[in-house]
Amino acid sequence: MNLKDKIEKFNRRWNIDPKESPEESFNKFKTRILNIFNDIDQHVTEASISEFCQFYGIQEVWEYNYAGTTKWGQNIVHHLVQENIPVEFYKLLEVIFALQITSEYGYSHDIKYSKEILLRETSKAINYSNVGLDMQIKDGEVIFYPKGEELLDDELVNIPLSFLNTKSSEHFIDALRFYQDKKPIKSAESLRRTLEEFLREKLTNQKGLDANITELQKKIKTDGRDAQIRNIINSIFTYLDQYFNSNSKHNDGDIDEVENEFLIYQTGLLMRYINKNI
Repeated sequence: MNLKDKIEKFNRRWNIDPKESPEESFNKFKTRILNIFNDIDQHVTEASISEFCQFYGIQEVWEYNYAGTTKWGQNIVHHLVQENIPVEFYKLLEVIFALQITSEYGYSHDIKYSKEILLRETSKAINYSNVGLDMQIKDGEVIFYPKGEELLDDELVNIPLSFLNTKSSEHFIDALRFYQDKKPIKSAESLRRTLEEFLREKLTNQKGLDANITELQKKIKTDGRDAQIRNIINSIFTYLDQYFNSNSKHNDGDIDEVENEFLIYQTGLLMRYINKNI
C-alpha cells in the first residue's frame, strides 16, 4: 500500500474531509517537483541548457571551479523556482523532459539518474497531489494535460494514445495540448484531423472525413454489426463532422472548455470502438 492510499483510508476511518485550496495543492506539487529536479542542471547537456535559456529568453548563468576548468549552474532549477503560474509550470516540465537528459551510473553499473527515473518520480508526485494534472508518454514524448475523471481518462484518452498511428497520434496530442492551453477551437480542429487520419489508416484510403464516414458505414454493415449500433455511430460521426465544419475547420467557431472536453472524450470513445471492431 502506498502512502496516499494509507492516508485516504485513515481519513475515511476518522471521517476527515481534508480540504486544500488550489494554491495550497499547487504549492505542494511544486515542492515535490523541486525535490525531484533539484540537480537537473547537472544532468542536462550544455547545448540543451543553452537552448532552454534561449527559448525562455533568460541569461545563462554559470559558475566555475577554482581551476576554471569545470562549470556548473542552476539555470533550469532557478526557472522552476521562479515559475508560480500552474499551467506555465506544467509547460515548463514538458519542456524539461524534451531536453537531452543524461544518465548516471553507479559503481555496479546500476542507474542512479535517468529520464526514466524522473518520469517515475514525477508520476508519483502527480498521484500524491491534487492538481488536476495527468501525464502521458507517447513514442518517447512526454505530454501533460488537464486531468478529468480518472476512469474516463484511462479508457478514452490513455488507451487511444496507445494504439493510434503516427499521424493521428500527433493530432490527438495536439488536441490535448490546445485544451491545456485553453485554445478550444484549435483543439477541436486537431480532433477532426485525428478522426480523419484514424479512419484513413483503418480504411486504407486517403479520403476526407465526410467521405470516410460513409465508407465506415459500409464496412461495419459488411461486418454484420448491429443495425442500431451502426445508426448510432453514423449519427455521432455526422453530427461531429457538422460541428467541426461549423466551428473549427475555418477557425471561426465558438467552443467553450466544457464542449472541448466532451469532444475529446467522444473522439476517444469512437476510436476505441472502431479499433476493437475493425
